Amino acid sequence: MLKKDIPVIKLRWYAWALAGVLLLAGVISLFVFGGFNLGVDFESGLSQRIQVAPVGLEVTYSGTKDAVLSVSGNALTLEIRGEEGVSTTSFHAASYATAADLGAALDAVDKINATVIDGSLKTADLLSGYGFPATLSSTPTKLNFRSSGTTSIENVRSALSSLGNVKVQTVGADSNQMFQVRFGIKDNGTQASMEAEVKQALATAFGEGNVVVLQSDYIGPKFSATLLSSSIMAILAAMALILVYVWIRFRFAYAVSSLIALVHDVFMMLTFISLMRLEFSSTTIAALLTIIGYSLNNTIVIFDRVRENVTLHKQIGLAAQIDKSVSQSMSRTVMSAVTTLMAILPLAIFASGDIRLFAINMLLGIVFGTYSSNLLAPAMLYWISKAQKKVDIEPKSAV
Repeated sequence: MLKKDIPVIKLRWYAWALAGVLLLAGVISLFVFGGFNLGVDFESGLSQRIQVAPVGLEVTYSGTKDAVLSVSGNALTLEIRGEEGVSTTSFHAASYATAADLGAALDAVDKINATVIDGSLKTADLLSGYGFPATLSSTPTKLNFRSSGTTSIENVRSALSSLGNVKVQTVGADSNQMFQVRFGIKDNGTQASMEAEVKQALATAFGEGNVVVLQSDYIGPKFSATLLSSSIMAILAAMALILVYVWIRFRFAYAVSSLIALVHDVFMMLTFISLMRLEFSSTTIAALLTIIGYSLNNTIVIFDRVRENVTLHKQIGLAAQIDKSVSQSMSRTVMSAVTTLMAILPLAIFASGDIRLFAINMLLGIVFGTYSSNLLAPAMLYWISKAQKKVDIEPKSAV
């Protein structure tokens, strides 16, 4: 417990002024950037994760059985399925270091023909993209290998510029040659037609087969609109239920103060999501709902202490009681925030995709939730209680 109470009420104007400035910056960013960086969940269209990687081998099969080629880790696996059973052969990078070695090993298998395109590529850099496991036939199946090339995000944008509204982002380090591309739905466009257009545009720019599609997602306009409205309803429903819960547990002033603090947390997270150009997707909604619960828990602990101090220390005013309550809860608040941050920070640094996005949103939410529950919600409780005149604001004078 702190030796001296934190002057929360004295700092209330500064706290709300800082919140107001940050929220204003968020509003301005929305106009500057033209809205949020919507994910494929909320923006109908095609989203693909691609990687520029050269073709090292082309493999064909001339037999009558089913031959399936798959990539797992640093190994290539060939399965030939017939009436007599399944024959499985694995080619590990430890034994076949280069594409030339791998091609020679595949060529030694009956009915398999492997053509080496670039034998210097390393087997450990094999990629398994969209369409793998691949069923072999007389049509060549291309095997791509990671390579530290010189393709930039501007090159990808230029290659896809003819397709209209295209958004391109770099994924990971530039040396990975990996990009996230998104396209709005065209009139009468389907997933198959849009994927074909993208494939053709990339092949024209980087060569046939030299771009691997790692992931492809398609969201129709009706589904995206339904998902967006359902997400908004989920947040509003959570807010309404929280208002009722706090009103029943405490009283109206506490409920409204909690709700305003939670609204602040939501808008502040949206502000920084806009400023940092983070993707706004269903993962963001999950993080928002999680932070609402986290922040509410902090606020309830402080309000519970306020209610207790109002009963125990009737001789002092509400301002001093709020300062004392926040100070008494500070050690618990700090421990809760620090331990949660320690668990989430590694995910925000080392994870990727939706997990990393969720972790970053949570980091922001914990900071804003801690700020609002300790400074904004108590200040709002003070203002509302003072307006209602249900409690003494200043200490009673001695008789």
